[in-house]
Amino acid sequence: MKKAKRKIALLGTAPSSIDLAPYDDESWEIWACSPGTMFAPRIDVHFDLHRFLPGGVSFPLEYVEFLKGFQGTVWMTRLIDEIPNSQEFPWQELVEKYGPYFFTSSLSWMMALAMEMEPEEISLYGVDMAANTEYEGQKLGCQYFATLAVAQGIKVTVPPESDLLRPNPLYGVCQNSHEWIKYTSKVKEYNQAKAEADQRARQAEIEAHAWTLAKESLDYYGMTWAGDMSSHDYTTPPKVPALEKQKI
Repeated sequence: MKKAKRKIALLGTAPSSIDLAPYDDESWEIWACSPGTMFAPRIDVHFDLHRFLPGGVSFPLEYVEFLKGFQGTVWMTRLIDEIPNSQEFPWQELVEKYGPYFFTSSLSWMMALAMEMEPEEISLYGVDMAANTEYEGQKLGCQYFATLAVAQGIKVTVPPESDLLRPNPLYGVCQNSHEWIKYTSKVKEYNQAKAEADQRARQAEIEAHAWTLAKESLDYYGMTWAGDMSSHDYTTPPKVPALEKQKI
């Protein structure tokens, strides 16, 4: 009987699909990364390739305790004595094979290592990278390795809740599409409306400042004129009792 190939599920932290991973299906290995996955129902292999600084942003103390007690392999950039199951990640070999350009996230490294296992399928859960920030480059890295995996005959899937494998618009060519023309027309409308709103805000700020000056003038009037109960008209200084000369 032919032995079944491995199936590897890579786990990120996006709430849209992290709960959909095949935790109850033992035919799948669950590979996870980052503190955000440590409460997942099952993890077989864990990755953290950041510099090990307990108590820092990447390694909060609760997460360090999780890694210390983790029963599976913990891939790290070097062996850590405090983490008994840590193993040194073979990043040099992967860079030599795949080049240095697309290792832009932990998931990229995980996909490359998974490909070395020649699995039947790689599936990603809790991975969106749907933001115009650092995740844009990380998303491209994952898409690159997904493309390589498919070229090697490995099935790559994501749940429909994830847009990880959704390509960016085709540069230049996309500008001829109905969707792009509609999108850019809406952007133009937005920019015009935003400019008008900004102008109104500036005008309102100028008006508010004018009212502030008016209030200061009104306060001066109140402190100078209001509440005077005397009959003196104050167009000349009021008379006061003559001061007795001091005797020397």
